[in-house]
Parts: sequence; C-alpha cells; structure tokens
Amino acid sequence: MDEDEFEGKPINIFPECEEMVKEALDYIAADSQKQAEIMRSQFFKTLRQLEKTPWIGRPYKNGMRMIKLGKFRYNIYYRENENDIDILGIWHTSRGTEFEDN
Repeated sequence: MDEDEFEGKPINIFPECEEMVKEALDYIAADSQKQAEIMRSQFFKTLRQLEKTPWIGRPYKNGMRMIKLGKFRYNIYYRENENDIDILGIWHTSRGTEFEDN
C-alpha cells in the first residue's frame, strides 16, 4: 500500500491490515469501483489525521484505539507507540466490535 508521504509520527500498516483493506476494497469494488476508490482515499486520509493527532480515536482495549473510516461501516484499529503508530486492522461494524490484535 502506498500513498502520499506521511508527515507526523511514522505509520506502520501491519501486513494483516493490508490484507483486510484489500479484502474490503475488493468486496466493495464488486458492487462499485468508485466507492472502493473513495474508501481507499478515506483510509489514507484517516491515517494522515492519525499521524498528526493519534488521540482522536476512541480507546478500545489492550492499549488499542479505534476510529471510524469516514462514511463507511468500518473502524480502523491502531496503537500509538512512543515513536510511531501501528495500524493493526480494519473491521466492519456489522461484525461487532470484537476486533482482536493477534
């Protein structure tokens, strides 16, 4: 996954998260390529927000935070560390809020 350079705390997108995003985009693209492109753009827009203001997400559990992915029914789960931010995964809200950090 690549996008414009980030400018705050470094962002680490875990491989598992990359796979989750790909699966979500493929699922949405099967219905609407345009919506998949919008979601991808929103994903990176949200990461750019997090790099500058990582506290904006809601506390979740085990030191994780979550933030809604724009108008989409997905949450991004992440953990802020001293020097960087780990993007752990995305989870569709219809699956509940039982995202687990492996």
